[in-house]
Amino acid sequence: MSANLKHLPVLVDEVVSYLKPESKKIYFDGTFGQGGYSKQILKFDSKVIAIDRDSLSEKYAKKIKIKYPRNFFFRIEKFSNIKTVLNELKIKKINGLTLDLGLSSTQIDCSLRGFSFNLDGPLDMRMNKNNFITAKKVVNEFSERELSDIFYHYGEEKNSRKIAKSIIRERKKKEIQTTFQLSKIIKKINYYNHKNPSTRVFQALRIFVNDELNELEKFLKNCLSFLNKNSRIIIVAFHSLEDRIVKNFFKENLNYLKIITKKPITPSIKEIKKNPRSRSAKMRVAEIL
Repeated sequence: MSANLKHLPVLVDEVVSYLKPESKKIYFDGTFGQGGYSKQILKFDSKVIAIDRDSLSEKYAKKIKIKYPRNFFFRIEKFSNIKTVLNELKIKKINGLTLDLGLSSTQIDCSLRGFSFNLDGPLDMRMNKNNFITAKKVVNEFSERELSDIFYHYGEEKNSRKIAKSIIRERKKKEIQTTFQLSKIIKKINYYNHKNPSTRVFQALRIFVNDELNELEKFLKNCLSFLNKNSRIIIVAFHSLEDRIVKNFFKENLNYLKIITKKPITPSIKEIKKNPRSRSAKMRVAEIL
């Protein structure tokens, strides 16, 4: 079911504009999804190495491979393993890279994936089904202190302790198995929240389950050695934790990088109206010196 869901790529025109793809040059798309960025880059007769940790992306990759058999390469892999992927393909240098760190509609709008508090489904939240840990395991087996720390550090949830305590109390009565069960517990604490009360806790669980912040930091450390002079790093983040990592990485590596976007690029009003999920996107760009 989820494989048929339509996903709108965020800031795609801006990404291509800043990436400046050229014929025969090689570009890396580390979060392929349904191929929104890759398809646009390939139009310039460029070559694209695309990866995604979500196996559902393979369906969309196969369609692009048929159209661009010589210029498109795809792997199911975490983007932190950029070194492994490029070494396997015997590629020493690339001419630019992109990451879109948000969830795709394929993931959000499928209740079986457990990412959304708006859809009732199993507490999963794994981007790759081969991962051992699930949100259900975290919620039902982690200690009150561990849960509180996850909600606070990864979700910046002010009521992390109260929510963790409530979860412990409820799971003693009955195992918490679904997104709606968890959301109901959170709403009793965050009833006054102007956003959906569950937003920060669900974000925190997703980040923890998929080790997203460590993945981003590993990727940033590993990617520099593969980038040619004047090539660009383009990263679209959707929450402050990711954006801060990217911002700090760019600043800490000014010996190697020139920051192109002094302030992050954000979606236009027109794009937000068309795709409300793009509203929190922030794009940062740096160029290899």
